[in-house]
Amino acid sequence: MKRIHRSRLILTLLAVLAAVPATAVGAASAEHKAVAAPHVTVRDTTDTTDITGLYQLNANGYTGTLHILSANQGQVQADMRFYALGYDERVSGTWSDTSRTLTLSRPLAGSSKVQTYTLWAGGSNTATSHLMFGGYFTDSSAGHYGTFAEWMWR
Repeated sequence: MKRIHRSRLILTLLAVLAAVPATAVGAASAEHKAVAAPHVTVRDTTDTTDITGLYQLNANGYTGTLHILSANQGQVQADMRFYALGYDERVSGTWSDTSRTLTLSRPLAGSSKVQTYTLWAGGSNTATSHLMFGGYFTDSSAGHYGTFAEWMWR
């Protein structure tokens, strides 16, 4: 008896979710006829853009790489390497999938200055190979400087 009730309950829930009257689902299953559900597009809000990977970086003409190591629950860990310096620097920040904004803080070695990078994602929402960031950085003592990063590989 429980099995029949659960089956009817599942069919009823599926019918409600698919916006098909429960009587049509019951009739279709009894007669083994297929019932076409209307096309429904649902955006899964837990699904976010995967921004991890290696990017070619240009910050005010200084070239290098940005390697985004992780972007979990909006918290980002990355390494920046400017070719002129020749070593990696650990940076951290945040990623907002809603506004598609990446914000990174880069403490400058040997000083109390911090560069703050504000970058917006552009390119394809689905093809990571077309993901780019563009924006600017500021530091503790000066203005805004143009910055962009183009995805290279994961």
